Amino acid sequence: MNTISIVLVEPQSSGNIGSVARAMENTGFSNLVLVNPVDYKNNEAYSMACNACGTLLKAKVFTDIRSAIKDSGLVVGTTRRKGRERYPVLTLQEAIPNILTAAKKNKVSILFGREDKGLKNEEIKLCDLLVEIPTHKKYPSLNLSHAVFLTCYELFRAEIPASPSIKLAPWEEMEGMYIHLEKTLKKLSYGEKGGKHLLKAIMRSFKRLFGRTGLMQKEVNMIRGICTQIEERIK
Repeated sequence: MNTISIVLVEPQSSGNIGSVARAMENTGFSNLVLVNPVDYKNNEAYSMACNACGTLLKAKVFTDIRSAIKDSGLVVGTTRRKGRERYPVLTLQEAIPNILTAAKKNKVSILFGREDKGLKNEEIKLCDLLVEIPTHKKYPSLNLSHAVFLTCYELFRAEIPASPSIKLAPWEEMEGMYIHLEKTLKKLSYGEKGGKHLLKAIMRSFKRLFGRTGLMQKEVNMIRGICTQIEERIK
């Protein structure tokens, strides 16, 4: 639990922030991260946090998501909406083994979006895994603190998978690899015949693939080395 951070992106209610802190302490989590939050050090937040004010007051605050997740080996985004920019989406149960295995030796960030709009598409692109919490189709929207509690509770009660853990490459290294890979594919004119959206779709698929499997630093270096060799041959 010490390596998993709950990241609230631009939360709009101090009461929700307090409720999230309480939900986290109920399930053994203590790393709360806030990105551009409302003023939350007030009576409403303290009241909703109840005896979890320690987690609330220790929350780390950042002005942008990239700064909040830069040291993470795995970044998980939560989403209710689906679409071309949000594929594939795993259920929480499907994603738990990946999260717990990564958390053995890596920092993991689980992102929750705004109460009214969730995470934006450009924020979704920063995530290695996308997760949904299945709800009834007639009213699928969950309160922010409820979504956090369900996620934390399922992680809390799950058994840690027996598969061996590995030290994953930091998010910044992975992002650099994706940029390098996309640049190399462009030099090869790969995907041009499929229209302007094909390369973006290919890069999303790579990100989801590597997000599910996880890459060590030496594997990131290997892929970047291959890209460099390809670029040299093109010259």
